[in-house]
Amino acid sequence: MIGLSLEGGGAKGAYQFGAWKAFRELGMEFDGITGTSIGALNGALMIQEDYEKAREIWEEIAPEKILNIDSKLYKMVMETGIKPDQIQYVLEQAQRFVKDAGLDIGPLVKMIREGTKEDVIRKSKKDFGFVTVSLTDLKPLELFKEEVPEGKMADYLLASSYLPVFKPEKIDGKTFLDGGFYNNLPINMLYQKGYKKIVAVRLMSKGRIKKVDFEDLEVIYIQPKHDLGNILDFSKEKAEFNINLGYYDTLKVFQDLYGENYYLKAGITDREGVAFLQGLKEETLGKISGLLGLSTTLPKNRLALEELVPKLVQLLGCRKEVSYGELVLKLLEEIAAHEKVELFKIYGLEEFMEEINSKRRPMKKSRDTLFQSSALLLRFNKDIILEELIKIILTSEEKLSLQRTDP
Repeated sequence: MIGLSLEGGGAKGAYQFGAWKAFRELGMEFDGITGTSIGALNGALMIQEDYEKAREIWEEIAPEKILNIDSKLYKMVMETGIKPDQIQYVLEQAQRFVKDAGLDIGPLVKMIREGTKEDVIRKSKKDFGFVTVSLTDLKPLELFKEEVPEGKMADYLLASSYLPVFKPEKIDGKTFLDGGFYNNLPINMLYQKGYKKIVAVRLMSKGRIKKVDFEDLEVIYIQPKHDLGNILDFSKEKAEFNINLGYYDTLKVFQDLYGENYYLKAGITDREGVAFLQGLKEETLGKISGLLGLSTTLPKNRLALEELVPKLVQLLGCRKEVSYGELVLKLLEEIAAHEKVELFKIYGLEEFMEEINSKRRPMKKSRDTLFQSSALLLRFNKDIILEELIKIILTSEEKLSLQRTDP
């Protein structure tokens, strides 16, 4: 049996829909699903096989479809911040918030109650479970569908999603809290059901996650390298980004794609990595030496491998055991991001290099004196150093290329 566990994280849940899209294309089916908060809600849609409904929800998401909140206030808080002349307005809204004891999630409640097909969930041959916390009883609840009282599936799914900032709704006189306060990624629930292979889709949210360090358990993690945003950022633009990210990150895991932030069909061999570094022009290496404080006496090839490589490892945040090929690929990805190369696409290596070169923007060459005078300052800020290093490469090298070798 293979299971799927979905982490909680509010609006970040669009990432899980992107993963679901990839699962369908890959022909992947799961025998059981567990989730917390938004993970429980997405999991219910998966159990119901309501892909089109989920697509409609996430592709057409908007704050007003989740919260009864003044659009002006939402925009100020999420997009532009609060300015001095808006303080009185915010205070008035805050007073209403306190009076109502939380954000009104009426639209979300309506969506879940109308969209939950309890009979379909109960009749499904797939296991389905989720987590919530009973504040009234002061105890966590890890519930499988058969443990949920009849007619209460939608209510308990909502209970899994009650963040403290939400206006709570009682179920049979009891108050509940978001399950993320007890277990935000309930892998353990599937393991206890006998699952030994589980795919876990993370949202990198705040919340407690139970350890699942079992020798006979294989967990395949799908998790973002990019920020998924605020748990209350239900903007269509953010959802679109997160859907794409979840889709491509899932393909990366199951199609063995290369790259940390981009998606490549092949990696770079050590021979190709060494050739790239040693192929940098003397002018380029000279300027990089001035920036990073490298030797001015070593021969070009030794300088590239003995002094530049350790600096790149540190600058790019790579593990010490990184290979030459992996290091150069990471550098090229940083250059691609700097030049705004399209993220959501699967590239061949040659195509990736062509895309970097085609996107190169005209830049003024920085003067050597600038590097020398600011070298000490730059060493205290890796982001600035990396940006300057990329500028040196792009202004000194007419074209970036790899000498491809047979795998």
